[in-house]
Amino acid sequence: MKRYSSISKVLTILFLFFSLYTQAQGESANWYFGNFAGLTFNSGNPVALIDGALATMEGCATISDPNGNLLFYTDGKTVWDKTHNIMPNGVGLMGDSSSTESAIIIPKPGSNTSYYIFTTDKPNYFLSPNDPIEGLNYSEVDMQLNNGLGDVVSTNKNNHLITYDANNALQNEYKNSEKLTAVTHSNGVDVWVITQFINKFFAFQVTANGVIETPLTSTVPQNVFPRFNQEGSNITAIGYLKVSPDGKQIAIAHSSVNSGTPDTGLKKSGRVLLYDFNNTTGQVTNERLILDNSYPYGVEFSPDSKLLYITATVFSISNTFVNSSLIQYNTEANDIASSRIFINTSQNVAGALQLAIDGKIYRAGYILFGQGSHLSVINNPNDLGVSCNYSHNTFYLQGKRAQIGLPPFIQSIFKFSFNYENICANDNTHFFITSEDPYDSALWDFGDGTTSNQSDAYHNYTQPGFYTVSLTMSINGVDYAPLIRQINISEAPEVIQIPYDLIACDSFDANATDGITSFNLNNANNELVINPSETFQVFYYHTLEDANNDEYNTTAINPIYTNQYNQEVLVAKVTKPNSDCYNIAHVRLSTTQSIDVGVYQIETCDPDNSGDAIFNLETVRNDIINNLSLNGITIVNFYLNQEDASNNLNSLADNHISSNATLIIGITNDNVCYGTGQVDLILNGFPVINNQNFDICLSDLPLTIDSGLNSTLANNYDITWSTNHTTNSIEINQAGTYSVTITDPILDCEKTIDIVVTHIPLPEIESITIADYTATILLTTAHDNFEFAMDNELGSFQSSNVFNNLAPGIHTVYIRDINHCEIISSIIKVIGFPKYFTPNNDNTHDYWNITGLDQNAYPNLQIFIYDRYGKLLSAFNPLTTVGWDGKHNKKALPQSDYWYSLQLPEGTTYKGHFTLRL
Repeated sequence: MKRYSSISKVLTILFLFFSLYTQAQGESANWYFGNFAGLTFNSGNPVALIDGALATMEGCATISDPNGNLLFYTDGKTVWDKTHNIMPNGVGLMGDSSSTESAIIIPKPGSNTSYYIFTTDKPNYFLSPNDPIEGLNYSEVDMQLNNGLGDVVSTNKNNHLITYDANNALQNEYKNSEKLTAVTHSNGVDVWVITQFINKFFAFQVTANGVIETPLTSTVPQNVFPRFNQEGSNITAIGYLKVSPDGKQIAIAHSSVNSGTPDTGLKKSGRVLLYDFNNTTGQVTNERLILDNSYPYGVEFSPDSKLLYITATVFSISNTFVNSSLIQYNTEANDIASSRIFINTSQNVAGALQLAIDGKIYRAGYILFGQGSHLSVINNPNDLGVSCNYSHNTFYLQGKRAQIGLPPFIQSIFKFSFNYENICANDNTHFFITSEDPYDSALWDFGDGTTSNQSDAYHNYTQPGFYTVSLTMSINGVDYAPLIRQINISEAPEVIQIPYDLIACDSFDANATDGITSFNLNNANNELVINPSETFQVFYYHTLEDANNDEYNTTAINPIYTNQYNQEVLVAKVTKPNSDCYNIAHVRLSTTQSIDVGVYQIETCDPDNSGDAIFNLETVRNDIINNLSLNGITIVNFYLNQEDASNNLNSLADNHISSNATLIIGITNDNVCYGTGQVDLILNGFPVINNQNFDICLSDLPLTIDSGLNSTLANNYDITWSTNHTTNSIEINQAGTYSVTITDPILDCEKTIDIVVTHIPLPEIESITIADYTATILLTTAHDNFEFAMDNELGSFQSSNVFNNLAPGIHTVYIRDINHCEIISSIIKVIGFPKYFTPNNDNTHDYWNITGLDQNAYPNLQIFIYDRYGKLLSAFNPLTTVGWDGKHNKKALPQSDYWYSLQLPEGTTYKGHFTLRL
């Protein structure tokens, strides 16, 4: 197999994909944190930056490109671009600047333009009752947006990640801690983003396809339940989480694990725990207690992952600050907790610890009640004890202020790394160390039993496959943990050795004899490869030189190609996807003349009058095969245009939906052009008939219904009813659904419609309410389809179901539907109860009595009169007397309100009051 691309050129795309992008230390070259503070490491030594726009007490994150050029930074809520302006869509992220690790930025594997911002909200429910805790979310930034300054992708913003039991009220409220860290997956490409809540760690895998939203969950013994203080903050969520640069350990600082005050445990209940981390599976195991009964905040590993540093604050029993400490632990000791060494005790508050690309660890924090204008530095973090060379408050921030947070990064970028190129079998694969830091020696293990101690190593893999390559580096006499990478050695597809003849018809242009026509070069692809079942790609060129020089396959010929002359030979580069290994084959372009098979027609109709219909192309294919006596290896296809037919593209299905059109026929015999022609698709009209609905009265039956065709058209079609009648109209004797099918007997197309006949139901009275001479009629169905009349069924009907100002007496209500079908009626009684009377013998209103009742219907009726105290004053038959004269025991009563009670024999009771006026 031959590899044609030059290794002297820039690294190929495949190399970029397989290089450990997380080891591009330039991504951590710039930091923004605190109150407008910043650092850059691009010169080799840190230099203070004073141009930042970010002001945060704790959480922040920054990202640069692999060359150390600033891209953007965030406090978890707002995103600023490299010009320190807020990105257009860079507000409203669901982190919080008061969250310990409010954000971390992860480059999308395989991309140099897409990044993910993971955010954690501050669990602070009661301070913002209308702003619930948002938990863990992620958003995508596309650096191609906003003229290359980048922007948050609006359709991929604030994607929520579940790290809690939604059925648990406490977990559902607080959702997550304030902790985030990240490390490269063992495959050297993906990234683990890790967080913690209660007694679980959640590792989310970020791949070239995006974020896998279902995490790898690890349950550990330590329970840290949400506990809230008087401000409603979850005090147990505070503290840093870090994974070691080698991806094997993970340390977590729980500033508190209980609630209370310092004397009851709040500031003395914190813990630091150390775990093993499997960067292949994402599993967290082997819990070890490192620090207890303290208030820890920052944690960080040394570059060689052997030492762990912690910052912790000491508070008095009265909850006042005493001091803070920087503590070192040896993670290789048999008793890690007992290996504790106090590096420094000071009046600085405990702040974040962050490893930088200069191999040093920087410490945030400020003197209580003072200005945090400096950072502290652990200059030799791999060294035990005072040899770590800690410098307290020595790095000046040029007037800007540090708080207690520093930006986290993918931890594995702080470790030595290597890259490689030329990954074809039987090629010299080149391995080289990417770090510029000095080292004593390097030992390569190529994964096939061979090794090398050369810094720049070359190795020939004779077989394709996956190989586990490791690099062990010695620095200052210390062997670092091996860098391990799995690489894929590719093999180019095996190709034919003689040119393949691709033949096309010279009949789709103006000159059918010049040997020039359009070719679809992709039609030759499968013929070039010995094993076409493999996944492969083919790129075509005029010359071998063009093929070899096109390293990224960007200048290849368009596969829809018009040859320059008959028998032209093109160079085919055959490769596998995402591989720069290829072999060369050749394709010879030849033309042949074809026969003209003539013009065919297909007629159909459009029953739905939609403007198109289904044409059965198989009938034409069968006619062509029969007419030309074609054999079984002959293929007849149909195309929308000559270009598709010439290039054998987009052949049409047999059941082709179309309006009036002309299709191109293309016939090949044993993959060689044989003939061409055309098919005219003719779409005939069809009578417009639609479903019908009839609402009828019972008196309308029997009823005649018809198909919708007029009598002239009906003679041209076959008509079949669901009743088995074949006439244009039928007579029906009952409501129901009747279907009729209209068929064109010549074109054999048809349409079926339904005729729904519905009987209008009689109205049904649910209740009639009478109050203050107003009658309201309620039906069992909506009254909108009915109308009402009072006392005269031949009179005027109204749509309203309410009748006002009715005279006392007997009335008849009439109800019918709006189509004037059958009428129903009901008798109502309107009783008149006067509101007052004046018993002054002026012959006007001298007696109080009711009206509207029939004496024959109620011969023994009684009405009772009471005073306001319920004393019975009178009882009389309202239908046989003139009424009450306003007296009790023949004595006139004073002006006042009096009450009545009347009960009809059918049980209806009427009660009310009236006024006696003088």
